Amino acid sequence: MKKIKFCIVTTVLFAVLFSSCKKSFLDQVPSDYISEKEVFGNITNTELFVNNFYTYIGSWNYGTGTSYVTSAMTDESKQRWSNGAILFNTGSWNPSNFSPLSLDWNSAYEKIRSINTFLANYDLVPEDPNDPSRRTRLKGEALMLRGYYHFMLYRGWGKIPLTTAPLAPATDGDGVFLERSDLPVVVATIAKDLDEAMTLLPEKHSSNGLWGRATKTICMAIKSRLNLYYASKLSNPNNELGRWQNAATVSKQALDMALANGYALLPKYADVFLSYANNEIIWGRNMGTGTGSSGIDQVMQPLGYSGWTNSGPIQDLVDDYEMKTGVPIKAAGSGWDPKHPYKDRDPRFYATILHPGARWKNRTINIYSNDKDNAAEPGTNYWWRKYMTEGLTLSTGAGGSNKSFSLFRLAELYLNYAEAQNEAVGADLNVYNAINAIRARAGMPNIPAGLSQAQMREVIRHERRIELVFEGHRFWDVRRWKIAEIVDNKPVFGVNYTIAGATDTTFTYFQSQNRVFDASKHYLMPVPQSEIDKLVGKNPGFTQTPGW
Repeated sequence: MKKIKFCIVTTVLFAVLFSSCKKSFLDQVPSDYISEKEVFGNITNTELFVNNFYTYIGSWNYGTGTSYVTSAMTDESKQRWSNGAILFNTGSWNPSNFSPLSLDWNSAYEKIRSINTFLANYDLVPEDPNDPSRRTRLKGEALMLRGYYHFMLYRGWGKIPLTTAPLAPATDGDGVFLERSDLPVVVATIAKDLDEAMTLLPEKHSSNGLWGRATKTICMAIKSRLNLYYASKLSNPNNELGRWQNAATVSKQALDMALANGYALLPKYADVFLSYANNEIIWGRNMGTGTGSSGIDQVMQPLGYSGWTNSGPIQDLVDDYEMKTGVPIKAAGSGWDPKHPYKDRDPRFYATILHPGARWKNRTINIYSNDKDNAAEPGTNYWWRKYMTEGLTLSTGAGGSNKSFSLFRLAELYLNYAEAQNEAVGADLNVYNAINAIRARAGMPNIPAGLSQAQMREVIRHERRIELVFEGHRFWDVRRWKIAEIVDNKPVFGVNYTIAGATDTTFTYFQSQNRVFDASKHYLMPVPQSEIDKLVGKNPGFTQTPGW
């Protein structure tokens, strides 16, 4: 009888961080292995096995301590200390050193292999007499997560090997070395898994105890993003209109399903990121209270508050926030004052970015007098406000509460639909309604009437930049739009200021980093060199990502 490695998980709740198998193969003892019949012949054991499928769906960061964020590898922020991010931004990365993103390749395929093992043994799983839907729900979760992990791989690598059945060298030989599938096949395979999952899952869980587990609404949200990416320039260089039409249809279906199931834009933008489970987050992950070596508050807050100032917003992002009247700061007559550059801006600015002179935790952030908050190693002198709990005292850990990182939330579905609809038919009323719903919640005026398709495209891209900042979207958005060679290929700046007299403040802007983006290869990720090395003499049909 075949044996499988089975990591016992201490909870069935996805939203709690699952334990994982840390030992190497040679470190294992026989008690770490139980038969497939023992795992899948008991539905409780099976659910524990399925729980492990969730452990790489992503969160705000990669790793702990240094906490890489994709935000710092695009035009949102700058990582103050992280060799990986520095290599990435200076164009020095390659198939051997581009961690942490290389983890997506290895970990996604690891989870897909486990999912395939479960699906192959699904007939062994008994019904739960106390919960008739439990068995089918677990299969739906597995199918949704296989679709999501394949989407993660498609997002980074384009054409990818698709694994939809268990493969092992002992039984399949060199058949385990698969070739990359063309994009239409990749997208259709992902969609098929999501569609099948939806026949097995509820639209929304009625119990908070199941919050974070797969649902039909999450499947539709994934399909919305999948089809949006597939219609975008990186995957659709010939701008096939049918792809945009399909993306608009799917995104509208996802939006309607979410609204019908009680998802709504919270009244206050900042509140979305400061609570554990709320009605705007369709799929989220528990971030804890923000303390400790992997806590977002600890990693991101200014030095003067016992934070580590890991990653600071860059000046380009700060400048992209409009005035509260809806006018760009550099537009004629905007009212922007270079002596008071942070006054009267889009309210989302104050919910997202801590700036010099801002009030935070009962004092003013200070980068001038005694340099209390100014990092010794050059950062940008801006800090994340989004996700930060003002009542949390980092030195003691008091005052914190659990909050969630949003993998998918309702605001994204509005934006996905607006973008796809605009590309499919132009700036019609549906596009205006979707964008204005986002802006109204933020306290911003409606966008002007009469915009062309091209003008609306820029509005939508601006709204995605502002609304979804630090949520892991921008890194992929500038790639799918193929504008990374512009926005990620130039210097980035931070801020300083001097004070003369009681009121005369002069702000100056210094270059914090010069970034390099090579359009010939940086739009897609390289396959880790360790994986390529495994293929030597095995599968000449599998090739490295073009340009690498």
